[in-house]
Amino acid sequence: MAELIIYVRDNCIESGKAFDIASLVRRLTTDVDLKIVNLDRSAKSTDGGESEPQSSFQGPIYVLDGKVIQLGNPDPEELLIFLKSFQKKHQN
Repeated sequence: MAELIIYVRDNCIESGKAFDIASLVRRLTTDVDLKIVNLDRSAKSTDGGESEPQSSFQGPIYVLDGKVIQLGNPDPEELLIFLKSFQKKHQN
């Protein structure tokens, strides 16, 4: 299962859209472990997992299996296509 982490910031206007995209990914994909991490909050992410240290980057930042795939919000349809292609390529 692929892990997608979306890093957001409180002061980033685009982070709100990232939550909408995350909701869409959760509804339309079953093989993605999706986490949202707020870089401005405590050491806990919004889903209870560990967060990364604070960063000077503005969010959102999309990281798939440890690799940055997008700075800023992607087109939701393109992200879904990318995730499905990634999953097919990395199936065991």
